[in-house]
Amino acid sequence: MTRSFPRAAVVVTTVTTLVVNLSACQAPDHAPAPRAAATSPDAAGAVYVTGAKAGDDPCARVVSAIGYLGLSLLPAGQEEAQHWDGDVRGRFGYLRGTLAMYGSGLPAPAAPAVAAIDDLAGTLSLARTADSRRPRLLREYRTASAAVLTACGRPSPG
Repeated sequence: MTRSFPRAAVVVTTVTTLVVNLSACQAPDHAPAPRAAATSPDAAGAVYVTGAKAGDDPCARVVSAIGYLGLSLLPAGQEEAQHWDGDVRGRFGYLRGTLAMYGSGLPAPAAPAVAAIDDLAGTLSLARTADSRRPRLLREYRTASAAVLTACGRPSPG
């Protein structure tokens, strides 16, 4: 006859071990050390972009955010067929955060386009924006983003 632990004993041992380990993680002695505040070019110190650093090239960051959004947009001329799901609206929000951090560091000729993009992206990121307005706003966004790309010395999507 073989001996075996009753299942209840194994479960009690496992649960006890988990409780002890979790309690140790929550004890004040084991609290994680405070992280250094993330640096940001934003005057208020707010960080809107994951991994952003004060020394990042503003053009590289903004051009990247425009490109990231572009991956979810239909080609120019198909604005009426654009689908406005959470992915697209969220990428407009991401672009706004990137502009909040890096827009002031872009070349001066980009300033009017940055203001236009911020306004347009703010409207296009909202779920409540009427579908009938979106195609025109998207066309305006494309014009403004092309101006930013040009100011940064990057070719605009054709």
